[in-house]
Amino acid sequence: MSEPLYQRQLMEYAQDLARAYREIRESRDDFLKLLVTLVELKAPAVRGHARRVAFWSLRLNEALGRPLEPAALKAAALAHDVGKLGLPDRLISSWVGEGDEDRELIEAHPLLGASLLEHVAAFSTWIPWVRHHHERWDGRGFPAHLAGEAVPLGARMIAIANGFDHRMHGYGGEPAYTLAGTTAWMEQNSGAGFDPELVRTFLSMPLEALWANRLWLEEVQG
Repeated sequence: MSEPLYQRQLMEYAQDLARAYREIRESRDDFLKLLVTLVELKAPAVRGHARRVAFWSLRLNEALGRPLEPAALKAAALAHDVGKLGLPDRLISSWVGEGDEDRELIEAHPLLGASLLEHVAAFSTWIPWVRHHHERWDGRGFPAHLAGEAVPLGARMIAIANGFDHRMHGYGGEPAYTLAGTTAWMEQNSGAGFDPELVRTFLSMPLEALWANRLWLEEVQG
């Protein structure tokens, strides 16, 4: 018996929707890659940073049992620094400010990034993770001075991945540290800058093996 017309039409409609969704999703990914590329063009020293933060955030999410949707977390991690595009070039390239005014400008970048991303409605679920990725567990971060679990989980994950990568590579006049030095620093900041439970989980991962393969991992994320 031939398939009823309405069933064929329904199937065609579903296929059209799936195709449209794939195209939209791909265009979103391209948009994020463009923003990351623009940041890296203005600040060559951070080339690869966004992709590495996305990688470490996703690995932490896996180690925690996937509490967050991976695609959303990856997008937020890639986009976490796009607010730097709104800063003066001298601050983007060096990330070293001079005085309170420069410090206030630097601390504005999570809000600038969130404001930029809010123009894409599909990003709304994870924009708070970008806005609050510089909050601290002890409430001494920025921009809203949130503390503890008031900081969105995605933001807390990105904060750890971001801190780890900055410490390993050095940025803003800071030297790069060894893996041992970086993990010791993270332990010292557990319960102050970082969520202590997330720090424990992050440090339980095979960091040495993952770090040894970082160039390949950056290609995967790219």
